[in-house]
Amino acid sequence: MRTLRLALLLLILFSSVSAAQAQESGPVYVVVEGDTLTAIAVKFGTSVEALVEANGIADPSVLFPGMPLIIPGFEGVSGVLTTQDIRFGESLVSLSQRYGVEPEALGRLNRVVSPGRLYVGQALIVPEAGANARALPEATMLQIRAGETTLEWAARRGINPWTLRLLNREPARFWAEPGAILATPGGAGPASALAAPLASVELDVSPAIQGRTEEIRLHLSEAATAEGSLGAWSLNFFPLDDDTLVALQGIHAMAEPGLYDMQVRVRDAQSGELRFAAAQPLLVVEAGYPNDPPLAVPAETIDPQVTSVEDAQVAAVVGAVEAERLWQGAFNYPVSNYDPLSSRFGSRRSYNNSGYDYYHAGLDFFYTSLDDQIYAPAPGRVVFAGPLTVRGNTTFIDHGWGVYSGYLHQTEILVAVGDVVETGQVIGRVGQTGRVTGPHLHWEIWVGGVPVNPLDWVQRAYP
Repeated sequence: MRTLRLALLLLILFSSVSAAQAQESGPVYVVVEGDTLTAIAVKFGTSVEALVEANGIADPSVLFPGMPLIIPGFEGVSGVLTTQDIRFGESLVSLSQRYGVEPEALGRLNRVVSPGRLYVGQALIVPEAGANARALPEATMLQIRAGETTLEWAARRGINPWTLRLLNREPARFWAEPGAILATPGGAGPASALAAPLASVELDVSPAIQGRTEEIRLHLSEAATAEGSLGAWSLNFFPLDDDTLVALQGIHAMAEPGLYDMQVRVRDAQSGELRFAAAQPLLVVEAGYPNDPPLAVPAETIDPQVTSVEDAQVAAVVGAVEAERLWQGAFNYPVSNYDPLSSRFGSRRSYNNSGYDYYHAGLDFFYTSLDDQIYAPAPGRVVFAGPLTVRGNTTFIDHGWGVYSGYLHQTEILVAVGDVVETGQVIGRVGQTGRVTGPHLHWEIWVGGVPVNPLDWVQRAYP
């Protein structure tokens, strides 16, 4: 019986493959665990009846992982369908150039409602590379500027406009939208969604996550500078090596989940001339932080008239961005006894029976005495050292590139503003000043003016 079932399975697989190969054109979807004909039909905007007819399926209930299915309605598109994550700068047009498939067909394959809002990290279904034999040859990618026509653009570079139109598969017109990326003959690589001097964009976390540090690397083909933004946050890029710029930006722990526009502008290193500019959404998702038990604290420490002034004071301290990077590698813990952690980053909090409108902006290390020492976790420069109503005796250290560490509720501060500290240097003692329920150190890391999870900075090196 087992041999008979195996033979039947092989017969079905052979029949399906033969049916897929018999059709001259049409993309092939490979069934995965949990798929049904109904789900596949909905996925590609077709019908169960059309799938059954296109694949010669005698029994629609016989569906198994690895089974190839022709997806009808996409004549002119061939190859096995795979998934490609959208990278910064990519669009249906650039993917059309890479995979040799019309943008409209790619849009229908993916049921794309807003072609102009493809977001970074979005999974898009595409045919296997080379299946349609229309990918662009090696080329140099350049960007059309505002007020510039394609004819002017081609003439300025000594390029035959007809060659340019054919190379980019443009319709019979000689204009392009400002910001469009066009391929020019020759170059050192295949057609790209980006233009010189920007070779590629790499994001450390995609989608972005509440409370995490986002690391954005720009790989360059020639010397350049860059600036940008992510939602309302400014992106500050610094040279990591000769051909890489990097920006570090915190994602707020209570940021509303959704799409945030990410903008990048690249300028010539010598003249400052704008060479490339693009914007694309980046998805921010929830981190799943829990609710802490309600806490009772002194009323003045949650009075908005007090907290708003103090928050503004701290924001001014940690908002400056110094170009000198003072740290290397992962940070150390600021205390010698750090396991287990008594309270973690990001948890939602209720004070004095309020709603869960607050969150924990750092890590807490609780102690039974006030004598435990606090150590600098990385080299930096002290930019604040003094008493605050909510935070108690507080120290902030600037590590450069918009990265700061904070030490709250101390009983004694052992450094002063302007001091340069080294890893392991004693900077204070654990206390219970400010909004506290007992002796502890509250430790924060700020990146780009936003508190982030300090554990990330202990567990890995940025950048």
